[in-house]
Amino acid sequence: MTVLQKRYEELKKQNLPDGERIKFVADLGASEEIEYHYKLICTDRDEGMNLNMSGSFYKHDKEGLEFLFTVLDNEKDENSKVFTAYLMAETLSKLRHRDFYLEFCNRLIPVIALLIEINDNLLRQKVIIALGWIGSSNEIDILTKQMLEDKDSLCRAWAASSLMQMSFHGVDKELLQEKTKSCFASVIAAETDLYTCGIMIESAQILFGKKWISSSAVEDVDAEKMEKARKSAVRFLNK
Repeated sequence: MTVLQKRYEELKKQNLPDGERIKFVADLGASEEIEYHYKLICTDRDEGMNLNMSGSFYKHDKEGLEFLFTVLDNEKDENSKVFTAYLMAETLSKLRHRDFYLEFCNRLIPVIALLIEINDNLLRQKVIIALGWIGSSNEIDILTKQMLEDKDSLCRAWAASSLMQMSFHGVDKELLQEKTKSCFASVIAAETDLYTCGIMIESAQILFGKKWISSSAVEDVDAEKMEKARKSAVRFLNK
């Protein structure tokens, strides 16, 4: 048992106090114990403890990503495959400054794009979010399709949010505006789930530099403000 493994066992006996846990997670990322780190992330997921064990995985840099690609290549379980791909996208989103960033994105994007057809709603939501982090202009059409056609309201919401996220992650904003404007107009006008509609309006307003609704009105699902914002957004997007 390594020093870090012993330390984790000791922390478990103390119910993983926040301060010590945060320091442990940081030290884990700075260590060479990539496989053990991944194992703890999986345990955290399986036990639903929300300890944010993945928060420092990016510190493993290229070696950590190569390890995850190996895991992904050998993974048959659908749930674990999505989980690993999501972890990789999350990790890559923190390594945009590294010279290997684009190469790794280009390797991962086809895997994530294939997973978009997954039947489980929660897993599909993760795939959509991951695509927003690392997708290129080639994936805009995949996300607009999910925003238009997905049967799950949260998948539609995260597709809208992911299109907006792309503008922060290297995809040309003007191209995004051009390719999504009519689609945003259509989905915002037709969306029946108010929370999802709010996320769509908020995503569009950030992408197009407008101010139709506040984040608090979206979180509170304020129907009156939502409908007023919907009209303003659709009017602008249909121009």
